[in-house]
Amino acid sequence: MTLTLAVLASMLILMPGLTFLGIWNLRVARTGAARPELPLSSATSLLLAIGISLLVHFLGWAFAELLRGLFVHVGTILPPAGHLWEPFELALRPQGELLPVFSNPIESMVRYADGSHLLMDELAGFCGLVILECAFVAAAFANDGFELLIDGIDLNGQGWAYHHYVRPSQHGYRPIGYALTTYQQNDLGIGYIGTIADIRHSDKGELVSLSLLNPDRFLFQLKPAIPERHSWGKPPEPPAFTTFGREPIGGIVVLDSKVVANFLVKTLDRAVLDDIGTVPDLPSGPIEASAAEQAAP
Repeated sequence: MTLTLAVLASMLILMPGLTFLGIWNLRVARTGAARPELPLSSATSLLLAIGISLLVHFLGWAFAELLRGLFVHVGTILPPAGHLWEPFELALRPQGELLPVFSNPIESMVRYADGSHLLMDELAGFCGLVILECAFVAAAFANDGFELLIDGIDLNGQGWAYHHYVRPSQHGYRPIGYALTTYQQNDLGIGYIGTIADIRHSDKGELVSLSLLNPDRFLFQLKPAIPERHSWGKPPEPPAFTTFGREPIGGIVVLDSKVVANFLVKTLDRAVLDDIGTVPDLPSGPIEASAAEQAAP
């Protein structure tokens, strides 16, 4: 019986921290990759629950002491004796001053943990204070201000992907698409660079169509890598990518997946793009073999 009561008391003491874990996990689906879940079986969750419970209990103790002090010193700000209606006078100053009518619930629990007995009114006061603390924790951590506070913190190593790929336009970035088409002749092809207006995929995740807003059109030449030659002083030649004649065409260009040979997405800082007034071109000249493999369809 004593062990059961100890477990229940421990759960009651940790209730503010457990409330934080519940609110945190409820908002995981809204924040995507930037918010990991906190399972109850992890040591990190336990430490957070204990730390937040201690902090909130300290604030609860300070709040209870403030109320106690208000009851003690309220007689000093009231009118002199005899100036109030007699029932109010007896209720507020039965003996000239208002003694504290309740003990601090946190102090009562500390005395109980030290071996003292806990009266029913003290237990009720502590339970009421815990309910207020849980409501405070739920309101604080479910607020959008808390989301803004931790928005710049990469909690699970995925914040970069979340900002750049999941919702880039909401975090000050602009997705730029570089599309190389299958319209190629005499080692030259047609490519487009522009802000991505729409990307549609099939139910299997395959590219169906691509829309670019106010794109630029250019010619490109992609030379494959030449394998290593069996002669001294002749290193292998890396692949090379060169662009020519870039010109703005405006409007919206819709490219079907059948005409898209290679497609690259870059999320660039919107403020930088507004300053330079144009979209950076693809790098020309020799490129590494790994980059060429990534550009392959």
